[in-house]
Amino acid sequence: MRPIFFVASMVVGLAATIAASYAMAQSTHTATPGAVTAATTLDPAKTFSDTCAACHQEDGKGIPGAFPALAGDPFVLGPMANPIGVVLNGRAGMPTFKADLTDDQIAAALTHVRTSWGNKASAVTAADVNKLRTGDAPLAADKKPIQAH
Repeated sequence: MRPIFFVASMVVGLAATIAASYAMAQSTHTATPGAVTAATTLDPAKTFSDTCAACHQEDGKGIPGAFPALAGDPFVLGPMANPIGVVLNGRAGMPTFKADLTDDQIAAALTHVRTSWGNKASAVTAADVNKLRTGDAPLAADKKPIQAH
């Protein structure tokens, strides 16, 4: 009986060590896009920077021929349903983000887009995003980093 108890104790101890290491690694880096909770107030500029700027650039000018400019773009300044739909479902070369970003994250990023670089359009709320979302939103506990391709 002792060898079985010893092995079981080692397995439990190893599992606890791995879990603690994972928790420490998760808490020592910047929050991943899926780590948002409903109680968190997101900074629109930081959310845009973390999730969109790799392609559309911090200044909203995009990369000609690759990623469209968002600064002064009539599409993002028009009805908010249009850019919400593109972020959720993708368009042309832009992938879908409905499984990767929460309603709050999409609302924060699009609010930044619609109110920065001289853009003057209304803010987007999580409720606005939720009205257009099809399928399930990622859970706040999901931790999926967004990677630029």
